[in-house]
Amino acid sequence: MGVEHVTFRSGDVRCAADLYLPDAVADGVPVPGVVMGHSVHMVKEALAPSAGYLVRAGFAVLAIDYRTIGSSEGKPRGQVFPQRYVDDVRNGISFLTGRGEVDAERIGLWGHSLGATVAIQAAVFDRRVKAVVGQNPSMFNGWRAMEKSRGRAGVQAMLDAVDADRQQRYETGNGGRMPLLGRGDPRIVDYLALAKEAFPTFDDEIEVESVAHLLAWTPETFLERLAPRPLLMITSREDLTHDVDEVLAAHARAREPKRLELLPYDERGLSVEPGLGESMRLAVDWFDEHLRSARRFTPSPSASEVRARGLRPEFRQTS
Repeated sequence: MGVEHVTFRSGDVRCAADLYLPDAVADGVPVPGVVMGHSVHMVKEALAPSAGYLVRAGFAVLAIDYRTIGSSEGKPRGQVFPQRYVDDVRNGISFLTGRGEVDAERIGLWGHSLGATVAIQAAVFDRRVKAVVGQNPSMFNGWRAMEKSRGRAGVQAMLDAVDADRQQRYETGNGGRMPLLGRGDPRIVDYLALAKEAFPTFDDEIEVESVAHLLAWTPETFLERLAPRPLLMITSREDLTHDVDEVLAAHARAREPKRLELLPYDERGLSVEPGLGESMRLAVDWFDEHLRSARRFTPSPSASEVRARGLRPEFRQTS
């Protein structure tokens, strides 16, 4: 599987991305494309195994780094602003549809964790998207998610930090940084160490001002507007990081066509084998059905064409 390292313009910066093209493009026939977005604290290189499943199935894949993250431009580093991530995904779509190897009428989105809800909201506002897959989707309502994981006191403490940071940025022009994930849990400590070992561009610290943007993130507001674009959500039954109750509620709120798959893993089970393969095979099947095999939209003919072609019995010539 070859990879082309590319950049595309998003706002006033350039985002970095890895473009994977299947062997089928050598035939000269455009293939369906998928834009992939990583979780809040990861980088595009971590998406390579997931992208591989799609590429081997014949899809072109653009795995992106959101601005200020990984290899993408933007300062200060680590600004986790989900609404701005939506723009990055949509600009990634524009880049992908401009590639001659890709069928611009068959574009899907895939996202993990926060990247899943970013993909959903991007698709709500971007009619070029024909199907969405969210793996371990999270943050359908940022405030509620933070309050459930940290308690009301924890959220208030975070808001105190945001207020102090705003004053600091006003006075000095520079904000503070904070660890994205708690470091008291040994499983998280091990996970962060492994990520830093595997991905040189990974940074587990973010700008403090990001907290306010995460608390204000409410893609559930628009969830029902995604239809009739098909939505597949895949999550883990024993996931303590991506709240399963939130996923169940979101699935109930979404409109058809939709599908929910609960797999027997924990919060990291879908990022490593065998769970990764199970999840991605479900994604491949979804994109096969709703990108590759779906009938194209057929616009209605003009009145003159209806007459000329006899598309109603009133205008058909009889011998």
